Amino acid sequence: MGEAVRGLPCASADLALPSRPSEYRQALQAYAGHDLVIAGSFLLTDPVVDVARANPATHFVLVDPIVTPPDVPNLAVLAFRSDQGAFLAGALAGMVTQTGVVAGVYGPQGAMDITNRLGFEHGARYIRPGVRVLGAYQPADGTPYDDPVWGADQARAFSNQHADVIFGAGGTTGEGALLGAAQSGVACINADLVAASGPGCLLASSMKFVDRGVQMTVAEAIAGRWRSGVRSLGLAQRAVGLSPARNPLPPGQLEQLQTIADLLAAGKLTTGA
Repeated sequence: MGEAVRGLPCASADLALPSRPSEYRQALQAYAGHDLVIAGSFLLTDPVVDVARANPATHFVLVDPIVTPPDVPNLAVLAFRSDQGAFLAGALAGMVTQTGVVAGVYGPQGAMDITNRLGFEHGARYIRPGVRVLGAYQPADGTPYDDPVWGADQARAFSNQHADVIFGAGGTTGEGALLGAAQSGVACINADLVAASGPGCLLASSMKFVDRGVQMTVAEAIAGRWRSGVRSLGLAQRAVGLSPARNPLPPGQLEQLQTIADLLAAGKLTTGA
């Protein structure tokens, strides 16, 4: 978050890293006298709503919650269009598949998981209408977004059904899917993993550029243009995108993906989510 305010005039930032949920409210309250407090995790949703209500003179920003919080006049919510990034991931999968079968491994069917799946599936079919798109949500009996063993098993199962591109989305569950894809010798695409740190199967990552969204909000607050409520940030704001992995994609694929991104940003193409 400090990177987001770097370069902004008259702006400085401090950072708190509470180690357990019982410390969340206390940490937020400790900064309530500042001009702007940024809650950088969906885990802080309930605490930041409570602290914002108790401190109406301080502006608060909540980054990318899973569940949209109630309206609070001094709370801005940054919601990133992961469906647009997933659509681009699906489009890439449709371009590179040799078997005509691709698959997605997702978290436990929360709102973000559903939009990721819809975006990926619509993107793949936009490029290749006849593609077969497999998909599975993480079972409810596991730790949400933290079941890499299941993710890897599911990716291997999809590979056995001839999927040759696996989209892994949903925390370490999705990262497990990348490992399963790599073990199966098929390509993979990830959500929210820095591409340079991924396994060798990684073609690209569907990214949320949180720093850009936060920087835009901070700049507006400094300029006196505060806006509360939910702000949907996507390709039009350069807040999401597809980041290629170590090996650059062929120029033709990059150009095609850029054309699709431009259409999505302009609202001339929808993700289905």
